[in-house]
Amino acid sequence: MHDERRGHVFHVDSLDLYSARARGVFCRQAAGEVGLAGELVARDLGRVLLVCEERAEEVIRAAQEPARPEVALTDAEREQAMGLLTDPQLVERVVADFAVAGVVGEQVNCLVGYLAAVSRKLDRPLAVIVQSTSAAGKSALQDAVLGFVPAEERVSFSAMTGQRLFYMGETDLAHKVVAVAEEEGAERAAYALKLLQSEGELRIASTGKDGATGRLVTHTYRVSGPGAIFLTTTAVDVDEPLHRAHGR
Repeated sequence: MHDERRGHVFHVDSLDLYSARARGVFCRQAAGEVGLAGELVARDLGRVLLVCEERAEEVIRAAQEPARPEVALTDAEREQAMGLLTDPQLVERVVADFAVAGVVGEQVNCLVGYLAAVSRKLDRPLAVIVQSTSAAGKSALQDAVLGFVPAEERVSFSAMTGQRLFYMGETDLAHKVVAVAEEEGAERAAYALKLLQSEGELRIASTGKDGATGRLVTHTYRVSGPGAIFLTTTAVDVDEPLHRAHGR
């Protein structure tokens, strides 16, 4: 939409700024309405187009910048972390911390989930599906494990569409835990999750307009992985392609 004003007289219209015909029609109509030369209206419209292009470029650049915040440890925090990492009783301490967090009687499951979450740092992370009946505590187990993962290194969904992961930022999933509350919520995205797990990245080609020419061109979107996948489900039979991806 563009609004051409002169004093109390104005002309409002909707148009495609990349369409020469639409711009020409607008310039003629606006010039007649507000009493200006068509060349002047065309010049102003050109300025509007340039500002829109600059703003679009800013939005694209912002979307492509890594969203992961920089985390800096103090010397005391680093010393404490190294003390935990080098402790021969590390596994026992992790299990004990889950008990402190309120998860009781799930020591093995908690430890397996924690190790899978830590594997996000590896080149080939693990994946976990927590399978049980309704109200058996699988969501509580998932929440407890995710609570041990820094907020900037986990991505959680209740459900997702088949294309959702393909259009995330390039580094939004890289070496993070990708958690879905119910496997059924990831049914449409099973193919994308399988690719993320097996190939370590996602790629999709999409057709859109070229910002300079207005012509249709093909853009390739890339989302880097790999990521550790963490699902819960009540299903007896897990989706076969997704099952193969997790069962490597």
